Amino acid sequence: MKENKIVLEMLLKNKEITRQDIVDRIKAAQQSGNSVLELLLKDRVISDETLLLTFHNEWGFDVYDPQKDRMDSNSLAFFTKEQAQEYLVFPLKQPDEAHLIILMADPTDEEAIRGLQQITKKRLKILVAEKECIQRLIRRYYHKISNEENTAAGWHQDDGESEEPSIISLANEIIEEGVSLGASDIHIEAFAKKIQIRLRIDGLLQPMKLLEEKTWQGLISRLKILGGCDIAEHRFPQDGAFTTTVEGRQIDVRLSTIPTIHGEKIVLRLLDQRKFLMKIEELGFSTDQKNLLKEIMRSPHGLILASGPTGSGKTTTLYSLLNEINSRTHNIITIEDPVEFQMEDVNQIQVNEKTGLNFAMGLRSILRQDPNVIMVGEIRDEETASMATRAAITGHLVLSTIHTNNAIASITRLMDMQVPLYLLSSALRGIISQKLVKRLCPNCRKEGWATQEEKNLLGLPDEAVKLYYPQGCPFCHDTGYRGRLAVQEVVKITRSIRESIDQGKDYDTIRSIAMDEGLVPIEESLKQYILNGSTSLDEGLEILAFENDWHH
Repeated sequence: MKENKIVLEMLLKNKEITRQDIVDRIKAAQQSGNSVLELLLKDRVISDETLLLTFHNEWGFDVYDPQKDRMDSNSLAFFTKEQAQEYLVFPLKQPDEAHLIILMADPTDEEAIRGLQQITKKRLKILVAEKECIQRLIRRYYHKISNEENTAAGWHQDDGESEEPSIISLANEIIEEGVSLGASDIHIEAFAKKIQIRLRIDGLLQPMKLLEEKTWQGLISRLKILGGCDIAEHRFPQDGAFTTTVEGRQIDVRLSTIPTIHGEKIVLRLLDQRKFLMKIEELGFSTDQKNLLKEIMRSPHGLILASGPTGSGKTTTLYSLLNEINSRTHNIITIEDPVEFQMEDVNQIQVNEKTGLNFAMGLRSILRQDPNVIMVGEIRDEETASMATRAAITGHLVLSTIHTNNAIASITRLMDMQVPLYLLSSALRGIISQKLVKRLCPNCRKEGWATQEEKNLLGLPDEAVKLYYPQGCPFCHDTGYRGRLAVQEVVKITRSIRESIDQGKDYDTIRSIAMDEGLVPIEESLKQYILNGSTSLDEGLEILAFENDWHH
């Protein structure tokens, strides 16, 4: 991408970046041949989303929506693959004789647009798309053309595999599509009247495509081979894993098969390393919570817990905390089930129930390995709870997750697991509790005055309050939401909380002490997100209702 000063000026005007952000990257841009804008995206100073929104809101360009903006492969003839790569452009379709719809990553590059008009001799309608999305489309569709040309010339692609290349491409295509749309899981499932693929995006399953039976059988075999499963076994559930590269990033894929009455169902869990190693700043904590976390993490030893339901990002938070610790001077060992993400300079152990290597046994062995920091994937049983607590008071920093609804409930859960109170009170350092809510699409959310009922739900009955509501646009695939937010509460174990644990006090007593000492409960953090338009009241209601039921 060539340097585009107009875009940088617009980002400055909108306060998305600072002059210093640009100055800091000029030298690196000259040395690497990248533009300052590319470096700002790479360093996550701005997101692809912010850039697309800027093109949309400031210049009026529509955003490419793969669900609606279907491509016509005949339009590929307008550019060679080399031209598409040079101009970073993808020809989508020709709506009529005079016009051509194209995708561009920078639709304000007038020099490029003049060049494209000379090549096509058409009037161009530009849709804006992320750079990686355009590169992926070029790779996928121009690769198909060259394959077809080779086949027409009498060449045969020999993959060293017995499967047809089309099945291999389909498997790659499905994974690439899942990664580019930010899916966490891909479901391939058969029913009486259809075989379908669905993607889980922002917690909800969305249809992707339907398959013919023959293609489905081939796809299942291909995925089982990749995952190291037995392709002849259809009656028992199987698990597998493989690693692939999408858009230059390593993606770990976990595969699970299960026999259903209409054939095997496969679920692929996509683990994108870019999403795991986030900075603490990117995890959604408020400034006070971040300061509290830093205090907790300064403890040389003790137990730090992350709690919340399945899929609420607990492991991502723990990885981010581990990543802040200097692994050159510290021996960090983890035991996980499964190892979600491979970290540099960290010794990671995979639980293996078949050989008897469970959390408790692994933890016992880890203690003989001179560790400074231990991460235990999850505290599930009394033995693991007791060992993690003992490790925490014998000079180790122990991080773990636990399935509870909020921070204080984690304390009472460990009490229920028969951890001696004197051990628990001296081991615990801090607890993070988190849940995920869908983020309102910043492009199309609409503002309106809250009704009396909505104000009552928020505990603001007498105030005039404005709220934001989902609407739907191409940018969020008409869902009204784009991405998710973590809503958190952070408890630092103070002397008073320690004493109340020692005395075996109940949930309500410990919670009221924590509140007196400044705990900002999860529902309060959520309320702020609702009032500032990050999420909608509807989306937050489930958590608000649940938390209120829990406390009364």
